[in-house]
Amino acid sequence: MRKEQISESQVYILIITFMIGTTTAISPFIESRQNTWISLLLALVFATPIVIIYGSIANRHPNKDIFQIFEYVFGKIIGKIIGVFYTFYFLHLGAICIRNMSEFIHIASFPETPQYFTVLFIGILAIYILKAGLEVMARVNKFMFPFLIFVIGLTIVFVFPRAHITHFLPILEDGWEPVLKTGHLMSTFPFGETVAFLAFFNAVNEKKKASKIYLKGIYLGALILFGVIVRNILVLGPANLASNILPSFEAVSLINIGNFIRGTEITIAIVITIAGFIKVSVCLLASSIGISRLFGFDDYKWVCAPLGLLMMSLSFILYNNAMRMLEWVNIYKFYVIPFQLIIPIFVLIFGGLRRRTAN
Repeated sequence: MRKEQISESQVYILIITFMIGTTTAISPFIESRQNTWISLLLALVFATPIVIIYGSIANRHPNKDIFQIFEYVFGKIIGKIIGVFYTFYFLHLGAICIRNMSEFIHIASFPETPQYFTVLFIGILAIYILKAGLEVMARVNKFMFPFLIFVIGLTIVFVFPRAHITHFLPILEDGWEPVLKTGHLMSTFPFGETVAFLAFFNAVNEKKKASKIYLKGIYLGALILFGVIVRNILVLGPANLASNILPSFEAVSLINIGNFIRGTEITIAIVITIAGFIKVSVCLLASSIGISRLFGFDDYKWVCAPLGLLMMSLSFILYNNAMRMLEWVNIYKFYVIPFQLIIPIFVLIFGGLRRRTAN
């Protein structure tokens, strides 16, 4: 497979954009309402040891992607079987992201436009950028990242005239249970989904800094998400948060400064679309690398087009509507546990034993 190289800054910025991705589009965090900021902090606590595990795996196998690591640790047959499941997981995750984005665009901007066009646009764009390669995707993301942060920061500042500090109250009105449930969900979406980066972490120049890069990415990403969540709480309040699946879009749509600055929701829609597109591209890249390793192809670019089409097709059959999509979240937070936690722990343990035996 052709050797590609990306820098430390490019990969942690990719992680940040990946986390922003669909997390700010359609919110499944309705249950915790005004306490969502507490859930995010808990999720960060839960996720920190998980991403340290990811970083440790990458540190111990600096020249291997996750599919090669599986074969090294578990043997060729078992390793390939696990690789098949991970390839499907990354493909499925990409399809979920595409559907999230198409639902967001359909509800927020183009309710009369069939979702087929939105899915086709996102999918073909992801295929196109991966045909250019990982390095190009990382450079494009780094170029767009300042714009994303500028727009998010600007919306946080502009909504302050409509912010009400009392919307934070009452804190823990329904106890810890909904907060802990949402914290668990957030630890899997989006923090745990960064396991997809292990598919190409061997392309990072500073391979021995994997844990540091991972932690830097998720903490900066969490900081941005914290600002977004606080903004939505201050503007919308508990009641609106509990009934709205597009809190970011609704919060920003309320910006109205002197009847001069209005209609800014289009900017946040652009941010969400760009970030979601990057997340789809990362998932497509990870699944393409998986297929290439399973079948011994020299380059993942050979398979990204058919896999991208498969990902688009899968996105159509996942749910009937946005509410079904939110219901899936209750299954998703358990469905991903083997991929995000159990198997990586076994890889870390058995990989360490394998290295000791070899030495």
